Parts: sequence; C-alpha cells; structure tokens
Amino acid sequence: MSPSWWYGILLFPLVAVTTLLAHFGTRTFIAVSSSGGDPNVAAGVASFMLAVAAFWGGIFVALVVLGCLLGDIWARRGAEEWSPSAAWSLAGFAHLGGAVFSLQVVVSVLSLTDYLNRRYDRL
Repeated sequence: MSPSWWYGILLFPLVAVTTLLAHFGTRTFIAVSSSGGDPNVAAGVASFMLAVAAFWGGIFVALVVLGCLLGDIWARRGAEEWSPSAAWSLAGFAHLGGAVFSLQVVVSVLSLTDYLNRRYDRL
C-alpha cells in the first residue's frame, strides 16, 4: 500500500501564489503610503493585511509541504518500487526558503515537480 503523505506535497504551488500575493501587497502598501496628497487609508490597511496574511500563509503551507515530503521519504524508505534518497528533503527546505525569497521558489517548484514525477513514474 502506498503511503498518502504525497497528497500534502501537492500543495506546493500555493507557496508560489502566496509569494506573489505578498509582493503585490507590499508594493501596493508602499505605493499608497508614499503617494503625495491625501493617502487612501483603506487601501493601505488592506494591502498591508494582504501582504502579512500571504507571507505567513506561504510559510505555513511550505511547512506542511516540508513535513509531508519528509513523511513520504521516511515512509518509502526501503521500498522495492522506489526508495527516494534523503537528499530530496533539500527540495522541501528550499521550498520553505522560497516562501521568503521569491527567486528560490522557482528552484523549489521545479525540484518538487521532479520529485512527484519520479514518484509517479516509479510507482
């Protein structure tokens, strides 16, 4: 029977989305705050809340993905069909870093996609 940890790994694209939302919220907040004249307080507060919620939501989802990836690697160890290397856990840690550093999320999305493709092909 195949372990079901891999279902949590499927959430990895959400981190890319939350990273984009956090950058959008931050840029909007800076633009609203630094505009001359009468600032739009509601837009500033909404963009700040979007940035904070997206940032922490991305970190939470990245932690879930990391935990599920580690669980899947651990559950598959020694399996005849496919036993992934512990080095794949670096993809999960890169994904966690990708929640903070937007350039790193590209590398982590590619590596997690490769992990899931290899898992699918071999199982």
